[in-house]
Amino acid sequence: MGKGIFVLGTDTEVGKTFVSAGATYMLNKDGHRVCFFKPVQSGGIYENGALGSGDVQFVRKVAQIEESYERMNTYCFEASVSPHLASEIEKKEIETEKLIHHYQNLVEKYDYVVVEGAGGVVVPIKRNEYYIHHLIKDLRIPVLLVTRANVGTINHTMLTLEFLKSKGIEIKGIVVNAYQGTFYEEDNVKVISAMSGIEKIFTLGKVEQGEGFIERIKAEYRNKLDAEDILAMMR
Repeated sequence: MGKGIFVLGTDTEVGKTFVSAGATYMLNKDGHRVCFFKPVQSGGIYENGALGSGDVQFVRKVAQIEESYERMNTYCFEASVSPHLASEIEKKEIETEKLIHHYQNLVEKYDYVVVEGAGGVVVPIKRNEYYIHHLIKDLRIPVLLVTRANVGTINHTMLTLEFLKSKGIEIKGIVVNAYQGTFYEEDNVKVISAMSGIEKIFTLGKVEQGEGFIERIKAEYRNKLDAEDILAMMR
């Protein structure tokens, strides 16, 4: 049976997919059997007339994952809103048991599975019933938290960490994304480290779109992430 880690953001658009791709890429590059799983995707994109998860497409491209798209994403909605609302708008019920079943299928096939959430820890998957933190608990895997580097991140990060701890969810590491090394970003990392007690805190720089984008982000992963550190968080 394989092992997994849940890539969770302090907010939407903090870089969960960027970090998920990095973790998956580094493990795959190191020769491990690894897959990516996006249980629920809002704001799907159309390609060749079919609605699909842009996050899955990105990770597959970066990490060179050959698993079928259908096994890597259970639900995909067109509306760019919270999963619970997207499912109501599109009249497509989310069956939470199906999410768990799809994850279990992947961990039976792969040594490691990188799971990406949708937004933050209290984002509803089913209205007034099932939230992201419920899914993390049901999958029984630890969290790798992705947070911003800029002003405000200390508060957002610590609130998320405290909520996770209150739910009995293990936090294995933090990635400070879009880090540019300014004096206040450097201090943010120091404060978060001291307050949280989390040993594994990584920084990833912002990589601009343009020519050679994929190769440039791979270089950033190789410079800032280590496969052994990622494996240690999944054990």
